[in-house]
Amino acid sequence: MRGVLLVALLWLAGCLRGAAVPAPEKPRFAGRTFPLLSTPALRLSVPGRLGERPIPVLLDVARPLSLVATACFGASPPRPEGKVRAPEPSGMREWAMVPLPGLQVGDVPLPGFSAGLTGEKFCAVTLGADVLAPYALTVDSLRREVSFASSRSREAYAAELTALQGDLAWEGHLLELSREPIGDWPLLAARVAQGEARLTGPLVLSTRDPFSRLAQGPAEAQGLRPLETAAGLPPRAILVDSVEVAVGLGVHPLVVETGEWASASSLGRLGPDVWGHFLATVDVQGGVLLLLRPRVRDSGSRQLCARTGGKGFDEAFCYALHTRRDPDGVLALSVVTYRDLPEGGRLHLEPLGADGAPLQTGCRVGITFAQTSRGATTQHRLPWPALAQSMPECHAELASGHGYALALFEEGSLPECSLTCAFVHETRTRRTLCECPPTPLGEGVSAAVRKPRPSRLPPPEERRLEPEDPK
Repeated sequence: MRGVLLVALLWLAGCLRGAAVPAPEKPRFAGRTFPLLSTPALRLSVPGRLGERPIPVLLDVARPLSLVATACFGASPPRPEGKVRAPEPSGMREWAMVPLPGLQVGDVPLPGFSAGLTGEKFCAVTLGADVLAPYALTVDSLRREVSFASSRSREAYAAELTALQGDLAWEGHLLELSREPIGDWPLLAARVAQGEARLTGPLVLSTRDPFSRLAQGPAEAQGLRPLETAAGLPPRAILVDSVEVAVGLGVHPLVVETGEWASASSLGRLGPDVWGHFLATVDVQGGVLLLLRPRVRDSGSRQLCARTGGKGFDEAFCYALHTRRDPDGVLALSVVTYRDLPEGGRLHLEPLGADGAPLQTGCRVGITFAQTSRGATTQHRLPWPALAQSMPECHAELASGHGYALALFEEGSLPECSLTCAFVHETRTRRTLCECPPTPLGEGVSAAVRKPRPSRLPPPEERRLEPEDPK
């Protein structure tokens, strides 16, 4: 299959120089599930190996050709087997093809695999459409894992969605992906709003980059205004009121990247900061993006969420937690909120001992959410390294934990952590340390702050939340 795709790519480019690129054995990914590498911002990066070296493997459904960074080889990359020209948004680009003996994705070997050599300074292998085209990728943002299945027809997904309509716990949306006529990358129609300004058109569906991006020229021509930067610096980001992929279906508000975008057939890219608010299935060959999420029901000024796997609605079902232990032994904790948070919120967590009982510590742990819409998610490794220097006692206590449970939820964000962040509050010193994800503005920070008075405890009327881990 990969050989056929590569031949088609070379015919499209009209140029093959040097020796023919060997076609590797088709990887057997169907039916496999891989954990995503732990990171606050969602992106499709799975563990792999190149020989004896552990490496990240990035999954990029919008890239025609798989790539490998020169940083994976030190000063002596392998001798190229030939050269290939492949389409990029900025036009055709030539790549030197190098062999990657010993490449594994998870525990799946890819014998005879070759990829284009890129000059990136960070070692990673990117799998493109030449590998991923036969598969549908289902991304679970709470469990932080990606599952592979064989591509299916749009009719098969439509039948699945029809069957789901009788399930009171889930709602589903089936969106059509089109294909860019030259580069063949997937396109999805979207509408971006900022005040009265609107930008509507095709965006490239991205699985590699964590942030969505808008072409600066078309955005400003429609009246969207970027955030201010220091004098003389080009715009870097736009704060938009919403990004919708269907009427009422999307994310609000959102900070997206902006800048030059060379493609004349699209207005930017749509990243996991939008589709990651759902249980998403990306099937480029089938031309489908399937988005699922728990149903909500309004109750006065609040939203109640459906209990996944069962019946009934309750606010306690609006928050979910999943923990796993990474290969180095550190606990990785991910959370999701299935309800809108117009004022932000604070989700308090309870560290657990080996017996499952709460640990008695002098450290409060939780996640703070910025103003966001339902489906917001983040992941953090606890304890993170900066705690060892700033809060050594909290670092030691949390390192002895064996898990976490949901505790209490408060409306309103935490002043010390204005983004969607993990926080640890040390009651003895009244300091709060935050670990926040990067943003298009590069605002992910970790800073200890002394508070003028002890933090307010959640009021007694706030209901304790069940430690749900929905399937």
